[in-house]
Amino acid sequence: MCYFSSDSPKTKGYGRYTANEVPVELCSDVIYRGLGFPEWTRGSYQFNSEELQRLGSYLYTMKGRSSNVRNIVTVLERGQEALSYSIMSEVPERRGAFTRAILRLLDQYGLDGVEIAWEWPGTMVKFGGISSDRESLISLLTDLRSALRSRNKELFFFGAVYPKVLRESYRVTSICQIVDYVTLFTFDMRPHTNNVADVHAPMRNRSFETDPNRAKTNVVDGVDTWIDFGCPPKKMILGIGLFGQAFTLANPAQYNVGAPAVGPGEEGQYYYGGYYPYYEVETSKNPSPTCQHVKNLSDFQLCLLIRSGWTLFYDSVGQMPFAVRGNQWMGFEETNSIAAKLDLVQEKRLGGVVLQYVDYDDFWGFCGSRNPLTTFIYQRLRQIPSDIGFAIEWS
Repeated sequence: MCYFSSDSPKTKGYGRYTANEVPVELCSDVIYRGLGFPEWTRGSYQFNSEELQRLGSYLYTMKGRSSNVRNIVTVLERGQEALSYSIMSEVPERRGAFTRAILRLLDQYGLDGVEIAWEWPGTMVKFGGISSDRESLISLLTDLRSALRSRNKELFFFGAVYPKVLRESYRVTSICQIVDYVTLFTFDMRPHTNNVADVHAPMRNRSFETDPNRAKTNVVDGVDTWIDFGCPPKKMILGIGLFGQAFTLANPAQYNVGAPAVGPGEEGQYYYGGYYPYYEVETSKNPSPTCQHVKNLSDFQLCLLIRSGWTLFYDSVGQMPFAVRGNQWMGFEETNSIAAKLDLVQEKRLGGVVLQYVDYDDFWGFCGSRNPLTTFIYQRLRQIPSDIGFAIEWS
């Protein structure tokens, strides 16, 4: 599954990405992420007309390019401390109006399903929520499931792997009984506000992580917790972030994983401070000939602007690479780190993977073939035996 960012057509320069660039031969499903939460107006919910216009244009192109790719849409809450999902889901009449708005959306645009991205229910995190969210979430998903089943549409839930959220915000068994798939937030798990230089999707926690809020916040423990709490592995879709996350080091002499940081790294050409799409990561790193810490250096696909003084290292426990240049520190995904995550998909018999975002891959082919990471993932998934209960079937 491939996320398509609704903002990518507005990205400047070479970062601009449209439905024409989506590798429809590699993605079984493309999730348009997404539409903002609809506005409550006179007893009904209405999606923003300009956003709908962009969605319609995108889908027109996608359906013209492929009749096999399934098209999903995400409904997002934009901004911190958003309460739209909470306010809607606790009132039966509003849940009904929201459900009707989703049905109209799917029917009008011929979509195959919807992803509910409620970040995060409950009151224990800083992004809002109210105490009744844990039960209201189940009521909302139940109403949506009942309505979507009559249309043969699928229901996705975007789920966190933070232990506190899993314990206090979700009824995991109920969620997984209701929805078709849970798309796991197993990327971007180390925010800049922690002021610790770290890779954004470590496979396991490292010895320096003593903060209880970071305990078991990693890919392996996140997947295991969902399974232990009662979610069938075949319903779980592992999220893989095709981007780099940069930090500014407090002291350039301290640059190992876990080093003190003072905030995001310098802003790149295409996205906001501290985040770099893969095509920009791979064109800005310089493998030092004296560095002995990198595993399979040839697989990093570094090219073009690589003569910029970066030195590469590898976090052997987190199983992700990172690069350092002066006071700038960046962790990112590449084929070695992705391979470790795909091994987990096979080991746990998960339903598949979802890429955040497909437009972050090297879609221009700056460094050789186009979409190298997406292609690598596609080929690796095809090698997984089909007799172990995987949800994705390749034709």
